[in-house]
Amino acid sequence: MKESNNKEFSQSGLEPQIVAEHRLGMTFFLFFIIMIGTSFIPEKTVLTWILINSIFTFIFLGILFFLWTKFKYDTVRYYSFQVYIMLMGIVFFSITPIFKLLFGTIYFWILLFLTLAIILTSHFFKNRTVRSFVNKKHKLLVTILSVYMMALIVIGIFLNGIMHINEAPENAGISILFYFISFLFMVIAPMFLVREDEVEKLKL
Repeated sequence: MKESNNKEFSQSGLEPQIVAEHRLGMTFFLFFIIMIGTSFIPEKTVLTWILINSIFTFIFLGILFFLWTKFKYDTVRYYSFQVYIMLMGIVFFSITPIFKLLFGTIYFWILLFLTLAIILTSHFFKNRTVRSFVNKKHKLLVTILSVYMMALIVIGIFLNGIMHINEAPENAGISILFYFISFLFMVIAPMFLVREDEVEKLKL
């Protein structure tokens, strides 16, 4: 038995349970907007990358639906997973333009190795990242990320000027900027894998 206010009755029929909204529609819309934009970089491969990005979009949504079926009664845990999937999806769609630009060169493999190292490191140190946000005694990372976000604006303006002067490949500037933005999400996303009880401990 299900009510419109996202509550379901437990098997005993006595205690109503809160059911998490799956938010698949919202996540799909966000992925769609980003993946369409990045598929056009460069335009000559747009159809191929719309297909590839669409496949990955449904893979992400499939994982999210599976997590909903498993954690729909643990709303805090599910919503954390949902934000994590959303951020990592944005990372994937945002880094593809620079990899398309570098494909076939040694820089492709260097950047791939660097990206994987960043993602693995940020997952390994996710508890320290959380502590930086929730513990007043550990605010260094928050300060660094704040400066990094402001620096992105300067970097964007600088790259735009450099690309025009040096006649760089089309969309090189925006591809690099997308990568810098995705770096921010690579660092932040793993925080949402930390359980609520662990977060409370990190506040101390």
